[in-house]
Amino acid sequence: MMGKLAWSALIAAGISTSASNIKAQELNAKVIINTEQIEASFRERFTTLQQDLQEFINDKEWTMSHFAVQERINCTFAFTISDMPASDTYNASLTIQANRPVYYSTYQTTTFNWRDEQVSFSYTEGQTLTFNEFNLDNELLNTTVFYIYLILGCDYDSFSPLGGNEFFQKAESMVNSLQSSDSKGWRSFENKKNRHALISAWTDQRQTDYRQMWYDYHRSGLDIMHQSMDKGRRFISNSLQLLKKVREADAQSPLLSLFIASKLDELCNIYSEAPMQEKQQAYKLLQELFPTEASQFESIKQKYKE
Repeated sequence: MMGKLAWSALIAAGISTSASNIKAQELNAKVIINTEQIEASFRERFTTLQQDLQEFINDKEWTMSHFAVQERINCTFAFTISDMPASDTYNASLTIQANRPVYYSTYQTTTFNWRDEQVSFSYTEGQTLTFNEFNLDNELLNTTVFYIYLILGCDYDSFSPLGGNEFFQKAESMVNSLQSSDSKGWRSFENKKNRHALISAWTDQRQTDYRQMWYDYHRSGLDIMHQSMDKGRRFISNSLQLLKKVREADAQSPLLSLFIASKLDELCNIYSEAPMQEKQQAYKLLQELFPTEASQFESIKQKYKE
């Protein structure tokens, strides 16, 4: 969780996120593969896979945009191998996190934080990692690329209204192509938080309020805090009102889960320095939106009771 000192950096001169003509890859990814749950004799092969997958993510150009080195999206793909049901076949969970810089600060805000429990793939040591969007025959890369598109979509949406359309459409196309896949996570109605459910929420016209909220939260809220903390916080409060419409359209939307996983700590810190009336309003709204997370907002409640 950010401390008070971290938030003071928002009003200090820091890195600039202005556009650059220097071409650089978009992602600065770190891949982590935890193999503690499988036999030690099988673990060595994942050292190679970890390095190769990280190079695959970082070396490929995923967009036509120009990214300066300091603009690259910091992200982490953390796999935990749970078992090996057949030779060279693995089941795993995957936690994906991504950040983007806040304007004129050294602070990085979380833009994506998600855990996928239904990852399965085949891999032989030394296998070349080649992705073909027209022949989705590599389940490890299918899953990785799907989340790359979501990371890019979230990032672009935070800088311009509906700016991530291209990437969400690519992710949706992958899901549609993999409806007959034997692998879990792609099929409709499988569960309400799999890859199909996640991208369906983003492309659902009833959920466009979420994407507007996302833009307002970042560009009208966080990105102006170097000018005025109070003004930025008020814009964030206004943006959160749109989440009411998202909840009304679908109380079980995975976007609500994604938002609170990405922003819970940040929101507690944002409102920790707010005037008492703002704290009360924020606590009431967040409790209404995320009743199962009420205990997590206690820091806001306690502050205004003091």
